[in-house]
Amino acid sequence: MINIKELKETIEKKLDFVDKVIILPHNSIDYDAIGSALGLSLNIKKYEKESFILMNDPIYKIDYGVKSIIDDASKEFNIINRDEYNNIKGNDLYIVTDVNKKCLVSINDYLKNPDNIVIIDHHEEDDNTIESNNRYIDKSASSASEIVTKLLCNNKVKIPSNVANYLLAGIYLDTHNLTTNVTGETARMATKLIDCGANVEKVTELFEEDFVSDRKVQELVSNLNMVTYKVAILAASEDSEYTKEELAKAADYALKFNPDASFSIGKIDDDLISISARSRAKIDVGKVMSEFGGGGSPFSAAARLSDTTIDDTAKKLVKILEPKYKVQKENL
Repeated sequence: MINIKELKETIEKKLDFVDKVIILPHNSIDYDAIGSALGLSLNIKKYEKESFILMNDPIYKIDYGVKSIIDDASKEFNIINRDEYNNIKGNDLYIVTDVNKKCLVSINDYLKNPDNIVIIDHHEEDDNTIESNNRYIDKSASSASEIVTKLLCNNKVKIPSNVANYLLAGIYLDTHNLTTNVTGETARMATKLIDCGANVEKVTELFEEDFVSDRKVQELVSNLNMVTYKVAILAASEDSEYTKEELAKAADYALKFNPDASFSIGKIDDDLISISARSRAKIDVGKVMSEFGGGGSPFSAAARLSDTTIDDTAKKLVKILEPKYKVQKENL
């Protein structure tokens, strides 16, 4: 568990020596990334310092619920893209949230001074982790939103109801609506947000599907292959393209069939394949995804691959799982 007081003091000290703060959520932004980013921006407002949330995802690739948060938050928070940042770049403090890998942030080529980078995350570190002298990575936390909520409470920042909703959505995403990876601290932070005015009904509505996206998810679920009595693999067709969120939703849905873990594989761009992994805790999917250069928690993880096919990715996954989970390969 990270020292929240130390994190608070680190940010405070560094604000005296920078022009502004740039908050960096991961590419393919989701509820936890945007929720924690907005919470951090709220925290910076206490010091009367300007902050900007930098995201560079094409609008059409953002989950519609996440997009609704961005649209709403843009009324009071600065949200910019890489091109806009190039016009205001200066002596800045970078706070990276819900990610620690260089390849998963949009301006990794600017992250050159380890002393001016703060990482707040709950995912496993590896050789691709951003070089920083200020790493606050708590693998026991459910989400970055949980960590940021704790930071705001420690810093005695009043959390308005809309930001409480954003943060609670981040916690809901990474705990599958508070059903997995929930600790006493997770429950305590969720309760704090509700006390601040978070509306559980509104947060739940954010996760409602739009029709087109839901059809795509169900199409992928129809490809579900129970390649073992313990593991479900959902492999999309090579000519279909999905968002990262749709792959995640399909992996979540597959858990309803009671496997120990599910893996959803599909294209998210012309030459980019993504794996979304979910687990009921018996299989550490974070470790499995690290075999593909990705990572995450034991319950929720992902990886991205290029120069390969969905079929080859599924076969490699089976090969990794086979020694421990007795994969039956006749269908792959």
